[in-house]
Amino acid sequence: MTAGDAVAEVADQLPSGSSEARRSVLLRLLVVGGYLFVVFGILLPRVVDYGDMVEAFRDVPAEWLLLIVLVGMFSWVAEGLALQAPMPGLSLRRSVMAYLSLAAIGSTMTGAVKLAVGYRIFREWGRSPESTVLGLTLNGIASQAGKLLLPALAFLLLAVAGTVPPTGFLAAFLLAVPIVLGIMVGVWMMRSEAFARRVGAFATRATDTVMRRIHRPAPGDLTGRLLTFREAAKDLLLARIWPITLSQLLARTVGYVLLLLSLRAVGIDDRVLPAGVILGYYAAVMVITLLPIAPGGAGLPEVLYIGFFTTYVGNPAYDDAIAAGVMLFRAMTWFVPIPVGYVALLLQRRGVRHDRERLAGAGASVPSTAAAIEDPGSRA
Repeated sequence: MTAGDAVAEVADQLPSGSSEARRSVLLRLLVVGGYLFVVFGILLPRVVDYGDMVEAFRDVPAEWLLLIVLVGMFSWVAEGLALQAPMPGLSLRRSVMAYLSLAAIGSTMTGAVKLAVGYRIFREWGRSPESTVLGLTLNGIASQAGKLLLPALAFLLLAVAGTVPPTGFLAAFLLAVPIVLGIMVGVWMMRSEAFARRVGAFATRATDTVMRRIHRPAPGDLTGRLLTFREAAKDLLLARIWPITLSQLLARTVGYVLLLLSLRAVGIDDRVLPAGVILGYYAAVMVITLLPIAPGGAGLPEVLYIGFFTTYVGNPAYDDAIAAGVMLFRAMTWFVPIPVGYVALLLQRRGVRHDRERLAGAGASVPSTAAAIEDPGSRA
């Protein structure tokens, strides 16, 4: 079974409404709800006072709020550009709608449901199964790589500027090594089928060894799957490598700007928390959250940001304002995209139904028009 077949099978099962699927969704919501209660109901109240944090929100000038909303919306556009890059022919409007829809699903449902919904969205827009699976796969890989590339550049720049100690060079090097090696291996696989076969054989042996040790079934020979992916991705990746890379860097950079502005809006100026320090911790949180530790993607980033920033500042008088700035940032990157994303998904579904009804109506009018032409006397 190819990757496309697997995704299509999941997508076909999505609307079944089986009791097992409902239990899975309910369990997911309970886990996410319990986790968020522990983070926001137990852990954070020990660090910040919610009442004082709300007061810090109220003190934010209206022009700052407007600026943050606009930059936050631009961050959605940047994420849409990143999704559009590996999918030639996809309009920016649709790519932004798809990003918001997938962000909403990913924050509230399982990864399998998110993958299936993404597959269905692009298929209903007329993309082929192959290009849909390939685009989503490349976007996922590029997103993970981008979350290593920007921190590597950030630590390097901060170490040169003296903002972080010389160990920043080591951090930049350690982050850059897997990126450089991954790019080199990927490019060479695209150029050499023999090398791709060797990589597939090595991946099969390594995966089998790991699965045996954790007593899980092995996925089998990965060489064939890798060669199939190579043939599908070779031309697209070589042609779109720069748009993919630059769009990912843009999306991560806009995220940093949004965090910086959110903290400045609540009164945390450069003397309290310099921009370079914010960049360093933004990069660190990005690397830490590469692992899917937090269900729904919430909770852990808030704890990390607030913990890092308050520890650096070392003055409890700023703790509530820092928490307010972090929550303002996370509102635009996590909370607000959930309702907006579900609205976008609803609009997408309505648009698809409207197009189908319009096409069905057009198809029905063709035979009647032809009959009228063949029998002009019927109009008498």
